[in-house]
Amino acid sequence: MKKRGILYTLLAFSVLSLIAVYLMLGFYYNDTYAYGTWVNNIYCTGKTAEEANNDLINNSYYSGMILSSAEGEKFFIDANAIDFKVDYYDELKKMLDDQNPFAWGINLLTSRSKKIPGNPTFDENKLRDLLSTWAIFDVERSDSYELKRNDEGFYLEVCDQKTPNFDKFYESVKEGFYNKVYELDLSSNKELYDVRTITENDKELKALYDKIESVQNIKASIKIGENLMKADSSDLADWIVKIDELEEAREEDFDEENPGKGFFLAGDKMIEFPDEDYKVEEEFITDKEGNLLLSCSKIYDFVCEGLRKYDTNNCIERYQKGQKSTIYVSGNKNGKLYDEKQEFEDFVNSVEGTGPAETEITFPNKSFTIDAKELGDEYILVDMGNQILRYYKNGKLTIQYDIVTGNTALGRGTPVGLFHIYNKRYHTILRGVDYASYVNYWLGVNKGIGIHDATWRSEFGGEIYKHSGSHGCINSPLDLMERLYELVDVGVPVLLYY
Repeated sequence: MKKRGILYTLLAFSVLSLIAVYLMLGFYYNDTYAYGTWVNNIYCTGKTAEEANNDLINNSYYSGMILSSAEGEKFFIDANAIDFKVDYYDELKKMLDDQNPFAWGINLLTSRSKKIPGNPTFDENKLRDLLSTWAIFDVERSDSYELKRNDEGFYLEVCDQKTPNFDKFYESVKEGFYNKVYELDLSSNKELYDVRTITENDKELKALYDKIESVQNIKASIKIGENLMKADSSDLADWIVKIDELEEAREEDFDEENPGKGFFLAGDKMIEFPDEDYKVEEEFITDKEGNLLLSCSKIYDFVCEGLRKYDTNNCIERYQKGQKSTIYVSGNKNGKLYDEKQEFEDFVNSVEGTGPAETEITFPNKSFTIDAKELGDEYILVDMGNQILRYYKNGKLTIQYDIVTGNTALGRGTPVGLFHIYNKRYHTILRGVDYASYVNYWLGVNKGIGIHDATWRSEFGGEIYKHSGSHGCINSPLDLMERLYELVDVGVPVLLYY
């Protein structure tokens, strides 16, 4: 019985001791944080509010804020530069006042961890001064339009018609610092930007662009067979006279080789350069009535360059480069498919609006077109305008030499056309009304016209054919004719053209 009494006594003493210890800790935690208290990952058990505040201040880190604007600009504000500090005392004191010091035992089972933001403070004047150095607030431009040029011509770029409002930016940034925001994107908040007003300069630039656009929208083209050569907006933009071309334009004189020299289109009129009455609008030259000037010499160059693409040799060259091509052959003895000056005049009428928007070239009599594929990869080209014969085999140039063709002065010019070698003769006499000529090699091309050697000639090429040409055949040097004769078989295409 004694032993049991002693056991009860010891047990009661232990319980009373534990209660005493628990109560003592409760009284201890009356002015300090209870067991298991963590604030912002700092262990605060047994610390006063002042001690915990110092620890949180010493262990808190906020470097500053990165700002983003609608202009794509970024700007960093260093927290130290504005004397940024955070004090946690008020929140810590409230935590301490709200805790029940005698309930600390509960923390043995659940940790008492809390996050508090603290009370940020900083120098608002320093923040304002620092924010004002951001380049987005230095933009002085107030115009809403800007005239630019790309591959398609001139265009009017509508600039961002919103400018950042400094005061509104400042309030947003200030609020961000009070909330310790690390990044603040101000690009999408439309309320932070002021809408630009249209200036007088904007109105003038828009009026100028309307004139440029009316020029760039002009429809002018030349139909060549199944093809259409037309001026696009970039071409039209190139013809507008600009300030850097002023001196050159003023000094232009009439030139028979380029009938556009010294002339300019102004609205629906062709004029000489208005020395005394021209005006400058931005980078463009106008007449006194405000019409943009278009260079007729550039228009003439455009027409000639575009038409040259359809010259026979250019068509052939495209085919030889593997491109799809139609070959145009003129029926004229001068090889001309068109009259450049007449086409230029018609085209100018189209540009100035006094003629149809589309004109069509009428080819000379006996002109024709062929699909270049008809040549195949073995063919003979007789370029009578340049007096050159070229033989291609497997698509490669194999023989080339100077020739003499029909006498054009006597009306015996070699006819144009696509023919085929129809026979080959060796050691034969060619007979006509007033001649009989012995030749070693003959390739029949068209009726009595063929390619043959001409041992009676010492010179070939040039303009011999115009005054001392053949009766219509293609005269060739003996050695080269021999080689051609050996390589060419009946059936090979022969294209004769000037």
